Amino acid sequence: MRMDDISINRRNFRNRRRTSKYFIFTLITVLFTCMLVSLSFFIPSTTFVRKPVSIPTAENQNFLNQVTDCFLPTAAVYGYHLRITAAFRSIAEQTQIYNSGRTEDGHIVSEAPPGHSLHNYGYAVDVADRIKAYNINWTRLVKIAMYCSLESGGVGDLPHFEYRGGLTTDQFAAGMRPPPLTLPCAIMANRAATSTPLTLKDLNACAAPKF
Repeated sequence: MRMDDISINRRNFRNRRRTSKYFIFTLITVLFTCMLVSLSFFIPSTTFVRKPVSIPTAENQNFLNQVTDCFLPTAAVYGYHLRITAAFRSIAEQTQIYNSGRTEDGHIVSEAPPGHSLHNYGYAVDVADRIKAYNINWTRLVKIAMYCSLESGGVGDLPHFEYRGGLTTDQFAAGMRPPPLTLPCAIMANRAATSTPLTLKDLNACAAPKF
């Protein structure tokens, strides 16, 4: 046999080996795919359940700090003497309030059913002035609240201030919470830490707007 014939036979042998390996690999891939498809008919579907979220029992501390370190001190600079009249409210308390004027004697106090008030999740407060009660400039107070990233309850619920961070009440009920609040100025944290009243000069240093 000539050397050319030997070389040709060797190349043919190597080609047959490569073809055989490719065929075996393809066959294994097809068989494995068929097996997975078959198993999918017998494996039960999995249902993912949201982990239960515990019901709050107190005011959210971050929100409360924003109220006491920003909202109340800033309002004090402009002549308000605010006090918190209501903060965290349990579902049972909300039920009792909501039933007033409806299923129980009295007048209607709240339009929010149990679980539909941010008081129930520790992200709301009601305020009143120690001297003037509710006879105050609410328009200015709402602007001060906005400076502190708080939202007003609006007409019909002016003493109410809350923080939603874009979330709905249903999302609160589902366990979602807004990102933590931050003070608009470090001076406020220093004043709160030393129990020193905030001043107009402090607000000017914080570049706060005129309210």
